[in-house]
Amino acid sequence: MIEYERIEHLAQFRRQFIDIFEQVDRYIGQFIVFQNEDQRTVIVNWIVHTYLVQLFEYTPYLHIFSAQKQCGKTLLLNLINELSSKSTLLMNFSEPIFRWIDKEEPTLCIDEVDRWDKESKEQIWGIINSGFFRRGGQVMRVTGNSHTPTLFNTFCCKAISGIDRNSIPDTVQDRSIPIELVRKLDTEPTKRFRHRQEVNVIDEIRMLLEPLTEYTREMEEPLFDESHENALVVLYEDEIKNDRALDIVEPLVVVASLGSAEWLNKTINACINLTNREDEEDYNLDLEILRVCNHIRMLNIGQKVISSADLVDEIHKQKDSELAYLNNWGIDQSYLAKRLKVFGIKSKTVRIDEVTTKKGYQWSDFVEPVTRYLPNYQEETQ
Repeated sequence: MIEYERIEHLAQFRRQFIDIFEQVDRYIGQFIVFQNEDQRTVIVNWIVHTYLVQLFEYTPYLHIFSAQKQCGKTLLLNLINELSSKSTLLMNFSEPIFRWIDKEEPTLCIDEVDRWDKESKEQIWGIINSGFFRRGGQVMRVTGNSHTPTLFNTFCCKAISGIDRNSIPDTVQDRSIPIELVRKLDTEPTKRFRHRQEVNVIDEIRMLLEPLTEYTREMEEPLFDESHENALVVLYEDEIKNDRALDIVEPLVVVASLGSAEWLNKTINACINLTNREDEEDYNLDLEILRVCNHIRMLNIGQKVISSADLVDEIHKQKDSELAYLNNWGIDQSYLAKRLKVFGIKSKTVRIDEVTTKKGYQWSDFVEPVTRYLPNYQEETQ
């Protein structure tokens, strides 16, 4: 737990940045339903950092993904593209993009990477992979009639979007902050994005952001110095498990420190929560548990509750699922409770009949998570 007093001491409370954070946060929140506030907080800082990237050695990539279509990935990427510095939205491009990156150092917003043929795009992934670290982000190509070996810089900000977490290579995932979107519910209304109607508001926000590009480390009074950066890292380094994650979140935390202590605290916690994610195997097991429980729910239409013991027994009967054989014997009530808690489903005391109460679950608690997380849930419920 990080002491708030230490955070308060390092926040700069610059009115310019407080206003920017508030406006960008409020604006993108109108159009997208995020799983949690951490996602929106990270994205706001990421957008601002694209105007200050000249001050940093690292840039974190954003990896926006979902398990299914129509979750708002492209809309979010479009919003990021509209608000970021020197940004361009791309769906398909070839390997020579390194020349443009070297010349312009743009912000790349790359959509639909799940449609890429991974073999043909191997060189592009190599360029993307190398470009998160300023001093290490280079590729060598021969140029001119004399075929002179020439180094090209590949460092630039990148936001990448596609269906499925594994639509990008593991090495690129390591350089990215994951933003997983889920399909919004009918009870979660959002404002529809119409560019013609929003262009004036976008221009107003960009007018706040664009002066930030004038900041350099060589200024007589720079925004921050190395001692400030180091002091910030000390705050959270013990909370982030992965060394690569520690590197890539640094620009976002430094940017956040230019605002209020409250915003800095939110940003640090968001970076910790989003980078210390469970591995892919655990993630898939969680979804499998939700899927099997939903299948059992649909086999018991009319039943409002189920005891934990009965639910575990029913799971073990589903011989087509790996859960029946997990750990060679299946799962227990404690494991089930832990994995369902990921989806906000908690065990409680439920009334089985007029005289009996047991620890268990209300089937109604499964409806919203199933709607959000299972792409084929409609098939399950028909």
